[in-house]
Amino acid sequence: MDLGLKGKSVLVTGGNRGIGLAIALAFADEGANVVVCGRDKAALAEAEAKLKAKGVKAKAVAVDLFTAQGCIDAVQAAVNTHGGLDVLVNNASTAVSGNIETLDDEGLMERLTGKTLAYMRCCRAALPHLRKSARGRVICIGGSAVRHAAATALPSALGNSAITAFTKQFSSTVAAQGITVNVVHPPFTKTDRFPARRAARAKQLGVSEAEAEASFAKQFPIGRIVEPSDIAPMITFLASPHASAITGQSIAIDGGSTPGIFY
Repeated sequence: MDLGLKGKSVLVTGGNRGIGLAIALAFADEGANVVVCGRDKAALAEAEAKLKAKGVKAKAVAVDLFTAQGCIDAVQAAVNTHGGLDVLVNNASTAVSGNIETLDDEGLMERLTGKTLAYMRCCRAALPHLRKSARGRVICIGGSAVRHAAATALPSALGNSAITAFTKQFSSTVAAQGITVNVVHPPFTKTDRFPARRAARAKQLGVSEAEAEASFAKQFPIGRIVEPSDIAPMITFLASPHASAITGQSIAIDGGSTPGIFY
């Protein structure tokens, strides 16, 4: 299927590693020109090299999305580099976890500021440019905690619930302008953070790391842990003309791991 993304300008926040990098590379494979942003300069340099190796125009920029100016700078980098913006993928996140007893106000606000508010700020900055695009697209990366009340996932649940509500509201205000807005919910995924999580689980259970990984895999009906590359195809599809009637939707890519039935 031709996704019609060749030459499109794409911004992926948090695109220097993990799910974000997999998404950025998938867009590059489709011939899109990509800007990624993050805070780790070494990871950004490596990501830029990988993207350029795909034969597209690419740039990696260091910004702090905890600030309003950082969000503006990320969007402007894409506009300056590629002459406009067609697709915004909000992916940057934080790694805070806990519950109401273990987290103080600062811990709770880290997720809400570094992810939820950052997504909204990036959308605000991107909107004038998306309006100029022949096909504006916004895809937000949420997380399965929005549907699964895990004991230590309060920050993720709060942040991703707010993102989902924002996505629905925002989509209704821009739909008539040809802009679609959707949110995709991955579960915990086998990114560069996974080895540390696997080691911690092995220590907790008193088992080998191989056994710890197998215990994680049992949580997924598909029989394996979801990979970043499993998330990317849905993102590129939602950015394509084939998804022009899909907006305001909340889509899980979780290997069947989320309990419950959602309409």
